Amino acid sequence: MAFESRNPLTGEVYRNYPFDSSKAIREKIEKAQDAQRTWKQQSFAHRKECMLNLSKHILEQKLRLAEGITKEMGKPITEALAEVEKCALTARYYAEHAEAMLQSDFIEAKGRAEISYGPLGVIFGIFPWNYPLWQVFRFVIPSLMAGNAALFKHAENTPQCAVEIVHLVEKSGFSEGLVQHLFASLDSIEEIIANPAVKAVTLTGSEKAGSSVASLAGKYIKKVVLELGGSDPCIILPDADLKAAAKISALSRYQNTGQSCIAAKRFLVHDKVYDEFVSLFTTEAQKFIPANPAEAETNMGTLARKDLADIVMEQVEDALQHGAQLLFGGERLSDTQISPGVLIDINPASRVYKEELFGPIASFYRVKSEEEALLQANDSSYGLGASIWTQNTAKARALAEELECGMVYFNSMVKSTPELPFGGIKNSGIGRELSVLGIREFTTHKLIYPL
Repeated sequence: MAFESRNPLTGEVYRNYPFDSSKAIREKIEKAQDAQRTWKQQSFAHRKECMLNLSKHILEQKLRLAEGITKEMGKPITEALAEVEKCALTARYYAEHAEAMLQSDFIEAKGRAEISYGPLGVIFGIFPWNYPLWQVFRFVIPSLMAGNAALFKHAENTPQCAVEIVHLVEKSGFSEGLVQHLFASLDSIEEIIANPAVKAVTLTGSEKAGSSVASLAGKYIKKVVLELGGSDPCIILPDADLKAAAKISALSRYQNTGQSCIAAKRFLVHDKVYDEFVSLFTTEAQKFIPANPAEAETNMGTLARKDLADIVMEQVEDALQHGAQLLFGGERLSDTQISPGVLIDINPASRVYKEELFGPIASFYRVKSEEEALLQANDSSYGLGASIWTQNTAKARALAEELECGMVYFNSMVKSTPELPFGGIKNSGIGRELSVLGIREFTTHKLIYPL
């Protein structure tokens, strides 16, 4: 099996890419190591110039890049354009702020102590297909500004997005070999992590993949950052703005055809407003119509592969067998298209209660109190994000403190933006991406004392 660029709607195969040999992988790692030795000596002014060039080139190629995303993984073109724009925004953000983020911190002890933040070296990243530019660039951009080199393995169904990323970096003035894609098989991952030149590893993907990579990182004593799955709760309290909550939460659940780790997946709705909210949400769900993702008016595209749609339908069927009801939608329309669904009366013994539902199905649960909502929200192996809808800020703040997750948003959907840290706890991952916390993940934290 090789990397294959295939249209998930039509099945058209654009191109196949063979796996890199062990020799080719070693040569790429050596090239990255050589490039990083030069790059780390470059001033922040030079790094900034290159990063601003990258932002400019991304925007200049915006439509072509977005069309590539849509062709390879089925995202609506309007969402693909937004993804590309966010990559350019993030490049500009770190160009402007990285130097300040990496300034030394000082501590007063028995004398003055300095903590400096320097580059680690060559960092290896493994990335999925659901945000094929954004997931990679939010790793590559801060890594480069910190003085590191970035090697990455992309998902096997989005290889042309990987090629585009490398091309954009190369034409922006960065050292040759500083960013490279490895057409690596799963069997070669240990070889890459074990290489002495590779100083750290990051993975965005499934819980199973994260566990495997973390084990390898531990075996070879390498720093690891993991951004894994999520089953984010969305808590709707009686005083919430129900219309706004329904509109924004439906967007959170159904954008990218439900293929987002931070989508609102479990809706915990207070009994006093349950029926009204479910009705409002269903009205919003009906506005998402699966169609050709290349057309500008389409607001729901395809799942990225047939096997992914198979899994979603298996989860829904299991829920129905355990007594749940599909209030709306949830129908298989084609190999890779499922209509947006609203699932109610879910039995805790069913798979959708325990597993991440990575598709366009919203799961609803009736709760009688804030305490019950909190207990059910935390009754998950995941801990990525959560949203709370209420007019009472103090109440939301108190609930947020008790939620077992890495991010809590009030009266909004959970998002990823360059200025805010992104990541979870429990089985949702280790470490943080983005913001000052993200750029410092792949740096040395060196104590210099006394001054």
